[in-house]
Amino acid sequence: MTLSLLKILGHSIAVSSWSDHSKCVVWTASCVAFFGSFRFGELLASSATEFNCFETLLWSDIRFIDENSIQIHVKVSKTRKPKGEYISLFTFPHHDCCPIMALQCLQTLQKDNMNLPVFTFANNKFLTKNLMNKYIVHFLKPHIGEQAHFYSCKSFRAALPSALAAFPDIHNDKSIKRWGRWDSNAFERYTRLDHKAKKAIFSKFVRALKNCM
Repeated sequence: MTLSLLKILGHSIAVSSWSDHSKCVVWTASCVAFFGSFRFGELLASSATEFNCFETLLWSDIRFIDENSIQIHVKVSKTRKPKGEYISLFTFPHHDCCPIMALQCLQTLQKDNMNLPVFTFANNKFLTKNLMNKYIVHFLKPHIGEQAHFYSCKSFRAALPSALAAFPDIHNDKSIKRWGRWDSNAFERYTRLDHKAKKAIFSKFVRALKNCM
């Protein structure tokens, strides 16, 4: 997944006949996964009608630190750390693809259902990985044809690190590994980074994404 494809996905969602609420759910999930290098299993319920409060991302797991940044508590990460992981997200004031603004919009729409998973539709059903995979293909296919079938929830995982790797004057391997949380040693170092240190890494991604366009 690239920034260009994310923008195409967002445009396709925006011009669809869906309700504003449904658009916001899918678009916010896309932005959060893209900029946080998330596994969608860390964000979404496993069922459209049921959720595990100890695994699914709830609003109580999101801390708005200031108007420009948040921290997301992944309660059950792939590494199965006892206290989970804390992922920082920051504003991306370019191309109308800001994860913070998207989350703020979704929070406003769901103000009466704050005890439900973050990615809940107006009918109180939940976005799942299976649904998201279908929506990705559905919204990309009119623009890129059959190639849309090559994209799925997994495509978001390496989006930012891949963008950064394309610009060796900006990136270094440590930044990529820490943001992506791939190998165990990098994970141990990453969890000790404070919010300001993570912001410094994110600034590299911003530079790389701006250069991609």
